[in-house]
Amino acid sequence: MKLNRIEPDIDPRNAASARVHERLGFVREGLLRERWIVGDEVTDSALYGLLRSDRRPRN
Repeated sequence: MKLNRIEPDIDPRNAASARVHERLGFVREGLLRERWIVGDEVTDSALYGLLRSDRRPRN
């Protein structure tokens, strides 16, 4: 696949998930406030992005 952009959104309270995405080269691009309703809780979503132009060359 020739993707130009990958865009995950994660629970911003999940620090481990944020570290994994950042280690993979994703950039945190924003916070979507009160985006999801999970059960009785309204939660935020952290938006990450990785562009084809962001990719690091392989060694």
